[in-house]
Amino acid sequence: MRLIIDSKYSLKGWYKSPTGIFDEQKKEARFVDKASYLFLLKCDGAHDIDMDALSEDEKKIYKEAVDSGIVREALMGEYIKPYQEYKSYPARYRHNVHWSITGACNLKCRHCFMSAPHAKHGSPSLKQLLNIADQLAECGVFTAGITGGEPLIRGDFFQLIDVLCERNIRVNVIYTNGWLVDEKLLDELDKRKMHPAFQLSFDGVGMHDFLRGIDGAEEKTLNTLKLLQDREYVVSVSMSMHRKNASTLRETVKLIASYGVKSMKCGKIMELGEWASPDLKDIQLTRQESLELFEKYVPQYFEDNAPLSIMLDDTFMYTPGDSHWDLYDVRECPAEDEDMLSCGVTDKNFYIGADGMVAPCMGMCDCGFASHFPNLFETPLREILRDSEYTDLCATTVGDIRNHNPKCRSCKFVNKCTGGCRNTVLLEKDDYRGIDEEICYFFENGWEERFRKAAEEPFKAYLKRNGITENDKEQERTTEIDMC
Repeated sequence: MRLIIDSKYSLKGWYKSPTGIFDEQKKEARFVDKASYLFLLKCDGAHDIDMDALSEDEKKIYKEAVDSGIVREALMGEYIKPYQEYKSYPARYRHNVHWSITGACNLKCRHCFMSAPHAKHGSPSLKQLLNIADQLAECGVFTAGITGGEPLIRGDFFQLIDVLCERNIRVNVIYTNGWLVDEKLLDELDKRKMHPAFQLSFDGVGMHDFLRGIDGAEEKTLNTLKLLQDREYVVSVSMSMHRKNASTLRETVKLIASYGVKSMKCGKIMELGEWASPDLKDIQLTRQESLELFEKYVPQYFEDNAPLSIMLDDTFMYTPGDSHWDLYDVRECPAEDEDMLSCGVTDKNFYIGADGMVAPCMGMCDCGFASHFPNLFETPLREILRDSEYTDLCATTVGDIRNHNPKCRSCKFVNKCTGGCRNTVLLEKDDYRGIDEEICYFFENGWEERFRKAAEEPFKAYLKRNGITENDKEQERTTEIDMC
């Protein structure tokens, strides 16, 4: 019998992860053991496989490959296509890059952590961007979220997009303030058969102009949301919380949901860049104020029938229709599991700044620790993503954090905490493996219990109204909300 890998898949390998099955539609790899891979390499339409001679293990591999749709019987004269043949990449596997193609912006946001109103991080030339695109392709990075500053201010935006398409790199999200999203832009995307998701900001009913620093920003954003809804784009929204807009949260969520927005994340603003100004100190939420705001809102959210997926301050999260909600800060990790990564994102995604800096996530671009991160205008990406200080940081485990901080070992909440957010840590100190004091505050002040109490009865009523059955099955932490 001759077997063949389905056209949806190809075989790829990366440094330290040589046995990848790459989904060409999702642009994502999964990895299997060596024995399974040796079998898949024979599924090229050319090898004649004697099914009777297969070992029991090989028969199991065959069944799993067929059942999952990866392998099927080859037709007469059918062979795998060139793009399906095994290819190896010289860097560690990364699924997605979050990429600032400019550090400049057309708005004057009071809270911009990268000071885009002043283009603090500069704006790379098209030649530099195309060089980065080549490096991404060389390293086997096949999806990109495009951000800024404001990415759509670049007159050469579609020149870059066309090169990414040529390199088989899919733009999966465009992060934009929405000011420059119009029919013409969407028509250009249609011409290229592209339909990326969009993420916009909306900072409270009647308050959006205040934070964005431009009159008419709120009306423009709502018009953009309507346009994207009409053109059937998936849209998520972020809301930056402060004392002036805190009272608008419930109204804002309902309004945004009415525009077809599928998910929303809300949180207090990082004290970096523009928001670090002493003039704004009196409207910045404390951690306590932020948690109290969301504790009050959770019952309202379920009373409003969970109008969209939501994440509140990297704490409470829920996707409509699920039989469980979640507290992101509460992540079970007993001592025997300490080799798990402290962050579930940094081994899959990374950030490239407008100045060429490579960091685990965008929020780190202007912290004091930023000098430790490499720059791909100076060091090739293939070297950054092999064995480097950067990859060592990304591989930080829960055990590393606990061993680095004696307080963690003696903490009674140690088995519920994986160390918190590295981004939050770097806002306070130049110690990547340091303690996240915000998550300490969360546990030490009983916020887990407070959120559970706030949600319990409203959630039960929500499930009953919507005919959703509660079950005890542990759900994988999933959300439509972009976690970066």
